[in-house]
Amino acid sequence: MLLAAIVVGVAGWGLGRDLHLDRSIENMFAPDDPILVPYHRLQRTFGRHEVVLAMYADDQLVTQSGVERIRALTQALRKINGVVAVVALTDLPGAADFADDDVGRRFRDMFSSYTHNTQLDAAGAICLIRRPGPGDPPRRQTLAAMRQLIHKYPSGALVGEPVLVEEAFDLLEQDGQRLATWCTVLVLAVILACFRSVRWLLLPLAVVQLTLAATRGAIVLSGLQLSMVSSMLSAIVTVVGVAAVVHVIVRYQEARRNGLAPLEALASTLDQLAGPVAFACLTDAAGFAALMVSDVGPVDDFGLMTGLGSLLVLPACLMLSPSLTLFADSPPPPSEQSAASGPLSRLLAGLLHWSQHHAVAVGVAGTLLTIAAIAGSQRLEVETAFTKNFRADSRIVQQYEFVETRFGGAGVWELLIPAPLPKKIKLRTDDNGQAILPAPTIDQMVDVLQTQRRMVESIPLLSKAISIADSFRAALGRLMANRMAVATAWLGMQRTMPQFMDTMYNVDPATGQPWIHVLLRSPEELGAQEKTDLIQNARRIAAKKFPEAEVTGYYVLLAYLIDSLLADQWLTFGVSVGIVTAMMAVAFRSIPLSVVTMIPNVVPVLVLFGAMGWLGLKINMGAAMIAAVSVGLSVDGSIHYVMLYQRLRRLGVSLNEALRTAQNSVGRAATYATLALVVGFATLVVSEFIPTIYFGALVSLAMIGGLIGNLLILPGLIAAVDRRAYAPA
Repeated sequence: MLLAAIVVGVAGWGLGRDLHLDRSIENMFAPDDPILVPYHRLQRTFGRHEVVLAMYADDQLVTQSGVERIRALTQALRKINGVVAVVALTDLPGAADFADDDVGRRFRDMFSSYTHNTQLDAAGAICLIRRPGPGDPPRRQTLAAMRQLIHKYPSGALVGEPVLVEEAFDLLEQDGQRLATWCTVLVLAVILACFRSVRWLLLPLAVVQLTLAATRGAIVLSGLQLSMVSSMLSAIVTVVGVAAVVHVIVRYQEARRNGLAPLEALASTLDQLAGPVAFACLTDAAGFAALMVSDVGPVDDFGLMTGLGSLLVLPACLMLSPSLTLFADSPPPPSEQSAASGPLSRLLAGLLHWSQHHAVAVGVAGTLLTIAAIAGSQRLEVETAFTKNFRADSRIVQQYEFVETRFGGAGVWELLIPAPLPKKIKLRTDDNGQAILPAPTIDQMVDVLQTQRRMVESIPLLSKAISIADSFRAALGRLMANRMAVATAWLGMQRTMPQFMDTMYNVDPATGQPWIHVLLRSPEELGAQEKTDLIQNARRIAAKKFPEAEVTGYYVLLAYLIDSLLADQWLTFGVSVGIVTAMMAVAFRSIPLSVVTMIPNVVPVLVLFGAMGWLGLKINMGAAMIAAVSVGLSVDGSIHYVMLYQRLRRLGVSLNEALRTAQNSVGRAATYATLALVVGFATLVVSEFIPTIYFGALVSLAMIGGLIGNLLILPGLIAAVDRRAYAPA
């Protein structure tokens, strides 16, 4: 069995090397989510390019040396692989001549807050970067080169939603590595302190690593990829694996202290734990699989991955427990104190005694706490400012604060306005089959400019709106010029800034409809309601003149990202509770027992969310699915507790004695496992990604809450509903 485990582990490790993190944000939404319709149109129509702003402080911007710095920056940016186009002051007609009060001034006004700020003490460049396809460099590589370049300039900042997203994924990968190293080290250190023997480090380490290798290999074979949601897969597997193994260690030690030989102790342990461990893994898997009812792809995949990982803990335990439990076994020292009389056992017995004599008070307190938690959960708010996912002292937050302060907002998003061609005009194509677009009509551009002006004047948080219409107005001075002047200006702009023009006015290849692309600018660090109102107001004002206008972009997707993840949270939570309850009813052969056993596992989840609501903590990605996940993580101890209790009752042990034995045996194992996992998950607190900190803290609190519930509340609930006579085993 050990050899089989090694073969499986090596094969899984080999396959798992091909597992990658899917870094796309649009995949975080349900495929039929209406918010993706304009986003996909944006991609089809204006190319798979993304806007990134490179900005820096320059008190000498209006001097010749300041202009040369801009020119040097743009030249260096254009050389970076993955950068499609760069637009700065030196690329705009006359804009770099600060004495030019005609065309140059108009272009400076148009691009203020993009290529420079209104105070003229900071400069920037609008960069279009290619969204990676086959054969293209990874986006992170392009952004890293751009970041390295801009950081050479005073207060150099690289901002834009693609930068935020890429930084988040980089930190998630770092956190995954932290879990794989320091978390594992601390978990093993706590297990060593609890069991005081190095030999007991092998079993939990081997089970977790074998399960992870097999799970990652199976994910690769299934064609799935890790996402921002499923990046904490290793954390879930660690919890389930350690919880199962610690029970094996505790029960084996008890058997050896009772005088059984190693093989007899192993046989006794496997006989007692085969059912509880199997049902614990199965209920974990079923609870996590409840996430698969979600319409959001990554949430569905996360449920499948964590469910698979939980299932694979069972064969990993079966293959490794016999050999590693017997490894270097030696008889316990004669002088060793009995576990039943140790400090932890006395504490557990005291908790049981207290809870039995204060059952009514515990029930009333639990009911009041649950009511308060439910009320608090109604106060929860969603965190939509993506910069809030990073520590306040991190470099990226400081860069965003610089841009927010100097340039009037770091959020860049898009408004798409239909621009139908006159019926008498038919599109021609060039040698590459690309449509040759004539310039938009003067009437269309006037309507667009009026809409932009109404939006900026009516929406205080919207600091800027620019489009191709602004380019014509800047070039011609006024849009009432004749068609020949417009056509000439259009040809000139296509010649000087072809990539930029293509991203401002183009044809949707799926429909043949031309669209005008308006760039909107607003602060990034806005509250949920402020950002939602901002987006809705922009859509409402645009629709007055252009009913088919669409608002989209990364800024909009990120604003609704947590809403997407939360959309099915309570549904998945309810499904998880229902499935786990049904499976426990099968395991216990008792519906009342299964129902009351869920109480100490559900209440901590409600308390967590209620406390967040009362404390004003906002829901981010780390907390978005913790409800369904927490049920799966905390129920293991309950299953072991009830099944040992039932086993003892079938052997003729009285109810109170069965509870005392289960409290001591299962309680010690659950305490050791919870202590080890909470200490291990404490490593996530040092993460620079706030959702990771939330995830680690909430999982730890959920496990602590489940432990308290199982030790303090579950015994009384069992005694209240289980008065039946048990058939002898």
